[in-house]
Amino acid sequence: MPDVLLLMDTDIVSYMGRKKPPPGLRPWLLQVGIHRLGLSYPVITELMRGAHLRHRDDPERAARITAWVDRIVATDFPVPEMSHAVAATYAHMTSIPALKHLWTIPKGQTSDRLGHDVMIAALAITHQLPIITANVADFLKIHEWCPLPGLYHPLTSRWHVYPPFDVSLPPFDPEQPDPSDGILPKVEPDVATHPSETVETAESSPYPAPFG
Repeated sequence: MPDVLLLMDTDIVSYMGRKKPPPGLRPWLLQVGIHRLGLSYPVITELMRGAHLRHRDDPERAARITAWVDRIVATDFPVPEMSHAVAATYAHMTSIPALKHLWTIPKGQTSDRLGHDVMIAALAITHQLPIITANVADFLKIHEWCPLPGLYHPLTSRWHVYPPFDVSLPPFDPEQPDPSDGILPKVEPDVATHPSETVETAESSPYPAPFG
């Protein structure tokens, strides 16, 4: 299965849209191929939620984020079906007490982060799509209860969960120049910001959160 579809987490799409993305990420995504990069409705929802949360304090930036998301949707990323089977998988996952904090806002939480990782994982499990993310911690927690079909961190070139089938991936080269302007949409003229998305701790990731 050399051309198996990969499911992008929100942070990967967010990094992709930055004015200054992590070196090598956008060229790597293009080498993988847009036809293999799955864009899911939970990711679109999370990106749009970021725009709505920005609207009151910074309507211009909110409008730029909204326009950027519209360009992403208009790009030829495949969108895995949100099917009855996905709903059944998600329903099962939300019944697991150990995962509750990943899809609800815990009592006493001061931030307005609303997680979509469980729904992204439900799509991945149902359609057997490895997830690509720079935020592996929550997905590893999910994997303890609901085995994932693959979990890959492209910035470190590491499989945290090996897929049960062959997956062909290009090498990640941070020195690779970015040829992707006009192909992979960016937020212009500012860097994307989104208060609800976080990426691993500073100790575990050399990159700042894509939003926030």
